[in-house]
Amino acid sequence: MLGLAVTLSAAFAYLESHRGPANMTAAPDRAIAALSAQSGDGGFARAERARDFVFPRDHAAHPDFRSEWWYFTGHLRDATGRPFGFQLTLFRFELAAQQAPSSSDSSSAWRTPSVLLGHFALSDIASTKFHAFERMSRALPEVAGTKLAPPAVWLDDWRIEQQGDDAWHVHAAQDGVELTLSLDAVSAVVLQGEAGLSRKSAAAGNASYYYSIPKLTARGSVGLADGKHEVTGEAWLDREWSTSALSREQSGWDWFALQLADGGSLMFYRLRQRDGNSDSDDYSAGSYVDASGKQHRLSAQDLRIKARGAWTSPHSGRVYPQGWHLEVPRMKLAFELAPRLVDQEWRGRFQYWEGAVTVTQDGQPAGLGYVELTGY
Repeated sequence: MLGLAVTLSAAFAYLESHRGPANMTAAPDRAIAALSAQSGDGGFARAERARDFVFPRDHAAHPDFRSEWWYFTGHLRDATGRPFGFQLTLFRFELAAQQAPSSSDSSSAWRTPSVLLGHFALSDIASTKFHAFERMSRALPEVAGTKLAPPAVWLDDWRIEQQGDDAWHVHAAQDGVELTLSLDAVSAVVLQGEAGLSRKSAAAGNASYYYSIPKLTARGSVGLADGKHEVTGEAWLDREWSTSALSREQSGWDWFALQLADGGSLMFYRLRQRDGNSDSDDYSAGSYVDASGKQHRLSAQDLRIKARGAWTSPHSGRVYPQGWHLEVPRMKLAFELAPRLVDQEWRGRFQYWEGAVTVTQDGQPAGLGYVELTGY
């Protein structure tokens, strides 16, 4: 969700300086710095006030904004009950606001201002293996791009496409790991924040348009070295687009997305300050959808989140919280969250923790979820 905006901003900073196809080498802290350093709108639209959402149009790209992502996470199992977690995220990022071409413009396809970036991960929980892959390309014919109708985004053979009013198809494959799923929405669209306007700081326009579909049924296949597994399960879709940046005081965030066994769902992101104070609490936010489908907005004052422990990555040396007590007193909710696999750290060009978790209540299974941790 939020944290991967850092990845996009690093891609932006790198490509701005190189203006051609190349690998990104920015470190995570440089990525956060790049996101914090952006200023002005560069000719892009900004998320400044609530708007009407229109579907399926808003499932498609919004190129008048600088950045955007289609973000799927979920939990799968094969016929034997073998569990998997997955993440597939495709990002669009604009190097410059689109303008009418002039006669002096270069005809090189590599001068397109659009960049597509992808993150694909599979948590093979039974085998305690975390597979994670990243790729990036400018938007080139037959290579990477977006489509309005039906809404679609692709990066080589990684693809997210809407198929029908409430259905999606997703596919990604790399190095012998493959994911192909058909997804059907079984919950309504949830507009996050103020009717879909999600403010990140006090700065004007420092916000995104943000909606979720918390529950989609999933069916398809997972491919690994030991063969193909027919799978079923549930997925979560997050969609955001914006032209905003972090405030310079913000260092990262923790994002929680819970699919509850009673049919409800809960999403909350907690922004963290570099100096450890609580100013970001004013902009940490989320929503709880109860079993009847009623949405309740959540602020930082509504939640109590306490880490139960910590895990030090043997790969990066970063220390992440691991295991959480999450409580919403006014809703009489209290959950324990535990990683389904401890090592779900992305350790490529960018390093953060993104992984599948179990949800329990009073010691009993109460659902599954995903947690994202950045800036540690």
